[in-house]
Amino acid sequence: MLQKILVAVGGTEDASQTVPVVAGLAKAFDADVLVVHMRERIVTSVATLEDESIPESFQFGEDVVRRLVKLGVKARSDVDSARPEHLAQFILAKAGEFAAELIVVGSHHAHGLRERMTGDIGKTLAHHSQCPLLLMPSDPD
Repeated sequence: MLQKILVAVGGTEDASQTVPVVAGLAKAFDADVLVVHMRERIVTSVATLEDESIPESFQFGEDVVRRLVKLGVKARSDVDSARPEHLAQFILAKAGEFAAELIVVGSHHAHGLRERMTGDIGKTLAHHSQCPLLLMPSDPD
């Protein structure tokens, strides 16, 4: 029986594909959901590059939670900042803190240079997770 589900979402596409699946699982098992979103930061010698601001990242996490709550799911968010190469470790740490019994990763992308630099997140999660892992497929485009 699943009582705690951690869902890691990176963006709007992740959430739109993942929320219905997570809502169905959470409702079926009456599980609590922790929505985890990492605001990626790339620190260079001259600047820190960010895809979203701190308020935008918190707003995104809360938007996903609102969608789940509207579907009848008990959910809360946890948003933090980290470097992209630490994404898998970030998800695993949050799963451990939450005592997750399932990790759901939204729209798993394995593309190009970024993947070569940061490693395969799915593979890292699969090898190091202490609970089952559900990787949502990427859009074929």
